[in-house]
Amino acid sequence: MRTRRMKVVHRTRQPEPAWPWVVAALLLGLIVGWLAIGWGAWPVSYQNAAASSLRPAEREEYLRMVAESFDATGDLAMARMNLRSWSQDRLAEDLARLEARLWMEDGVGASQVRALAAALGIERSGTPGPASTAVDLTKTENILVLGTDNRPQLEAWRTDTIMVVAIDRKSNKVGIVSIPRDLYVDMPGAGRERINAAHYVGEKTDYPGGGPALARRVVEEALGIPTQHYAIMRQEGLVELVDALGGVTVTLDCPLYEAAPDSRSPDGLQTFVLPAGQVYLDGPSAKKFVTYRYFSNDFGRVRRQQQLIWAIRNRALQGDVLPRIPELWQALSDTFTTDLSVADVVRLATFGVRLQPENIHAMVLGDDVVESYTTPEGWEVLVVKDQAALQEKLSTLFSSPPLSRVGRQDPANCPPSPFGDAESGAAEVLAQ
Repeated sequence: MRTRRMKVVHRTRQPEPAWPWVVAALLLGLIVGWLAIGWGAWPVSYQNAAASSLRPAEREEYLRMVAESFDATGDLAMARMNLRSWSQDRLAEDLARLEARLWMEDGVGASQVRALAAALGIERSGTPGPASTAVDLTKTENILVLGTDNRPQLEAWRTDTIMVVAIDRKSNKVGIVSIPRDLYVDMPGAGRERINAAHYVGEKTDYPGGGPALARRVVEEALGIPTQHYAIMRQEGLVELVDALGGVTVTLDCPLYEAAPDSRSPDGLQTFVLPAGQVYLDGPSAKKFVTYRYFSNDFGRVRRQQQLIWAIRNRALQGDVLPRIPELWQALSDTFTTDLSVADVVRLATFGVRLQPENIHAMVLGDDVVESYTTPEGWEVLVVKDQAALQEKLSTLFSSPPLSRVGRQDPANCPPSPFGDAESGAAEVLAQ
């Protein structure tokens, strides 16, 4: 079937819809998290623990505590006693794995582990740093997640949130790649266009397979990531999901100061301020949390979206949610479409039972691999700086920080409030 070349309708940009992250929550929380409710619930005895009685994540936590204790006290005899149930080979393997992971998160912790290994006489080859965990995304199972604001009254729509969920069953890892919506790409039927127009172009040009098929093709040709499945969400989903869960809690190391244009406000802005700490979000607040970017940028907003995925996952693991799974699924089923079959969902759920939280990774294609570009028409877009550098970054997806660490900041270096009086601003917004 021939496709029609078309002129893409450009409209005033609206705040990015947040609901596509519902799909990530459904894939990583509903399908995986709800069936893996044992995560984080395993008791660990931190005194003379037997290596054979601990799961891998528990062994890492135990070894990290032993390393921290040795760093503080220098008591090697105590460290040996606490590790006496480990064979030399298992201890060397576990310490190496823990050190490699910590180099991605906590250089101090990694140094403590390496110092403990050296004191115990465990030889390590090479220089400190993470072990190689390069991934070939052409060999993983990949799901393209799109969010569309398609509504009957709109002449044109966009998929302003685009990500790929990569699943590696062999290594029991999952990675989320967030793709900038303004990435300028070649698009069959439209020439050069922003990647967020792919679904619209595919639908309007009768591309074989429609919008999902064209979006999958464009992602593969632009980034080299083939996808086997897709999930598409409409914007209503996020508020409904979070409210159906009874709200979620996010951890903020620094207060969040944000706003969105609002013609009804005297200063033209609708402000949104959250304090540092454990912050409860209902559905409407969650949507603001992942859409507002007046004082930040798309990259910062994407990281907040990833934070919300983790919050939804944590909420979904709580026992009072389990009996409501059918109700939640039914309530949200009319807000998304997917080519995942029931059998696919079952396979994902089975995989999820084996998945560890630290094996869920997140990556944003940021300004290290893309740069600003102004088109001849005057559009501000993003282009890939260098394909080789992009592919190198994508190969490190499973070495990227765990999703649980995304968005964490140094509390000693929090940005100042753009509103002047942060506390009154926070009180005003939280009272709404």
